[in-house]
Amino acid sequence: METLLNDDRPCNIQELENIITAPSGGIVMLPSTAYDEVCDGIFLGEGYSAKSIHCMLQLKVTHVLNAALGKDAYHVNTNHVMYNKKNIQFLGIEATDFINCDMSKYFYMASDFIENGLKGGGTVFVHCVQGVSRSATLVVAYLMIKKHMTVQDALRLVRSKREVSPNPGFLQQLCDLHEKLKNAGHFAVEKPTPERTVSEQRLRQEHHSTEDSQAPHSVVEMAETCSAEELESILTGPSGGLMMLPASACNAITDHIYIGDGELINKPDSIQQLEITHILNAAYNKGCKSDTDLYKTLGVMFLGIEAMDTLKFNMSSFFETAANFIDEAVQMKGRVFVHCEHGVSRSATLVVAYFMIKQHMPVKTAIKTVREKREICPNANFLQQLCDLNMILQDSGHFETT
Repeated sequence: METLLNDDRPCNIQELENIITAPSGGIVMLPSTAYDEVCDGIFLGEGYSAKSIHCMLQLKVTHVLNAALGKDAYHVNTNHVMYNKKNIQFLGIEATDFINCDMSKYFYMASDFIENGLKGGGTVFVHCVQGVSRSATLVVAYLMIKKHMTVQDALRLVRSKREVSPNPGFLQQLCDLHEKLKNAGHFAVEKPTPERTVSEQRLRQEHHSTEDSQAPHSVVEMAETCSAEELESILTGPSGGLMMLPASACNAITDHIYIGDGELINKPDSIQQLEITHILNAAYNKGCKSDTDLYKTLGVMFLGIEAMDTLKFNMSSFFETAANFIDEAVQMKGRVFVHCEHGVSRSATLVVAYFMIKQHMPVKTAIKTVREKREICPNANFLQQLCDLNMILQDSGHFETT
């Protein structure tokens, strides 16, 4: 594949993050499917599918690359023995999804493994836990090293097939690889004709304007601002200007979504009585433990988020993950129990974000929807983050306007 390189600017993390979020209006999206074929012969997916030999055989997979090898949380415990029985080649990489993890030392090893799988007419399944960060980084590196694609082109190709989101540390390492390959003359260079220069420059401008500014002008002009103080007024309005704590251990916000405190949901009788299918602990190991063994026994899906109820904690980084988990329960007509320690701040914030992201509710409507069913009081920091989310979604045309 030939790439036109007439731009000597070094790439940066912000540029790559814009490429990732441009198709979704400036927000990071998690995948809607377990796996996707991102280019001929290469599947990018999550760990559960990779552990299913039946699934691998259905996809005619000949090579599996586990980018999250390990037995701990946020890793996938697989090995060559389970695949060798079906003549599937295996490579395991013990990487963590942390910004200080040196993924670059695996770039060439992973690229060689993927290339060897494709050369023999095979199919390669590259995965980590969710198929969005570690595994996606290795596939992008493969396209750069073996297919001579720039990091921007490689990332756009992968993002066009699957919602991916390598962490900033990995994005920087891909930028470093890009500069190294560019300086070595690895990318093809053409001297375009004047006509081609003009047309390609126009395409570049159109594409980058989409990545740099996704907000339609009509939406911006009608933009409704919000502030943490306004949201606090909505929360205290029903109680005469006072913040009230909940009168009950849990409340049904909808037929499928409950918010409550942490003690209730570790009792098997409570889980069965409420017919809970999913549990989201927004204070996992931060004041609220979860009996995950009990959940497994009962067949309940679990998501733990280690959030702190402080004025400095960045809860917004979990908005998409939580919204997808809640939406999974809603779509299957199940019941999700979202909780923190008291069911008023961390858990309530995530449920409000769900209504905004998945139900297209502006923040004020979402806050009112939850407050009508339960006394909640997200801290001022979380309220501001919900206001920021509201602005992002509003600018992207996410909310319906009349």
